[in-house]
Amino acid sequence: MKKLWLGRYISIPSFYHSLDPRVKLLMMVLNIIMMIFISTWSKLLLAISLTILCIFLSKIPLSFYVKQAMFLKYMYLFFLIFFTLTEGSNVLFTFGIFRVTIDGFLIGFFYAIKMILFVMMGALLTFTTAPSEIVAGTKALVKNQSMEQFAFMTSLAIRLIPMILDEVKLIYAAQQSRGLDFSEIPFKEKLSKLMSIIIPAISNTIKRLTMMMDAMECRGYIVGKNRTSIYQLRWKMKDSLVLMSGLLVLASIILI
Repeated sequence: MKKLWLGRYISIPSFYHSLDPRVKLLMMVLNIIMMIFISTWSKLLLAISLTILCIFLSKIPLSFYVKQAMFLKYMYLFFLIFFTLTEGSNVLFTFGIFRVTIDGFLIGFFYAIKMILFVMMGALLTFTTAPSEIVAGTKALVKNQSMEQFAFMTSLAIRLIPMILDEVKLIYAAQQSRGLDFSEIPFKEKLSKLMSIIIPAISNTIKRLTMMMDAMECRGYIVGKNRTSIYQLRWKMKDSLVLMSGLLVLASIILI
């Protein structure tokens, strides 16, 4: 839990938490569109400013978002290496058949920052919006039966990710208490020892899913039937202001 907050909802009182879930979903859609149109450093700076503002309004420490973004650190490294070796004409030095270029490095760094912003905005949605709120917001935006089922499946998947992580950490701690130390055994033996963690984690996850299915069945959930919701969505002035700020930044990115 200290290393990865993927899919977790962090319940704290903040301005961004209090927003309508429809606004948060629309801001995520605007972010995807922004990533498509960002092609210069000035446009990227606008997107960074909007992201920092939203993170500030969420009152969640920036370190949580950084840890979330660093989950894809090897992808960012791939961008840097790939563009440094394949793009640009300002050669810094050559290494065999490879050319290391300064402008290629800047291009790779540019795309890595874009990906980090995208991950942070996705984390902002899951950190500040409960899975049930995501379902309610999606249903209100897209009134379609298949979309409702997709949103419900997505919310279950979001709940399942931290559940699996907790199971793995619990089993790993139990194995460590029995004397298992991954740092002192060969790589091949590590692969075989991993089965002692993976198999119980999968088994416990299946048991939890079975209990969840039984609970849903006891509460009368039927696939395809209309469902009521405890969330009564009300659009407020602050929701309009946040959405307008996102639209303004998007328009600026497109027009610059």
